Amino acid sequence: MKRRTKKDGFTLIELLVVIAIIAILAALVVGLSGTAGRKMTESRVKAELAAIETAIEAYKNKFGHYPPDNPDTPTLNALYYELTGVLYSSTRGTFKDPMSGNVMAPKLIKEHFGVDGFVNGGKTESALKKFYEPRPENVRHISEEHDDEDAGHGHKSHHSDEVHILCVPSPWPLSRDDQPVRLDGKAVKGVNPWRYVSSQPVNNVQQYDLWAEYVVGDEVWVIGNWKSEPFPKAQLSRYYKKRMR
Repeated sequence: MKRRTKKDGFTLIELLVVIAIIAILAALVVGLSGTAGRKMTESRVKAELAAIETAIEAYKNKFGHYPPDNPDTPTLNALYYELTGVLYSSTRGTFKDPMSGNVMAPKLIKEHFGVDGFVNGGKTESALKKFYEPRPENVRHISEEHDDEDAGHGHKSHHSDEVHILCVPSPWPLSRDDQPVRLDGKAVKGVNPWRYVSSQPVNNVQQYDLWAEYVVGDEVWVIGNWKSEPFPKAQLSRYYKKRMR
């Protein structure tokens, strides 16, 4: 029987086996990295959810009720302003965003958030009740002049009609057609707000429903304050899905 010498190469079968092994290992690495990324997103969202819940309960202890929601949609709500505070001028009847310096008239507030004003207001910043300190990347702004490059919180220039919203720590993919926020019929790309209902919650009756929606692959998942584990958006209440159309 002839022994293989050092000059002999691999046979075709041996090369195919090596290629197959490499392909299997690559598939495992890709699968594990995808799983790790999903778990990391879930962990961030759950941590943020718990922090906002704590802030909302502190707000209720102070004011005797939960922050008002938007009766028109769970998507655009005033949680950012209610939990961080906003300046109020009793003589002018207007509110001022402490971060941007923008003056917000009741009409603008009504158009965006479905309410006439904010409860957590004060004449000076020291008088504001700050229940929550969001991370800059989790606060975005919307305005008529919004574009995909607007970073949101901390941007260098402010638009005169902008308002800020509290967002999920998982931006909405720009390539998707189902952008959560629309302003005057135009999609505001990349903005992914926390959904919030306190007036007629479906799951936590007499309290509030707070949830995040985020994209994994081609599927939308939900993490809410009424269920311990994430679930597909298809299982979300029909009532909520109808209100968010």
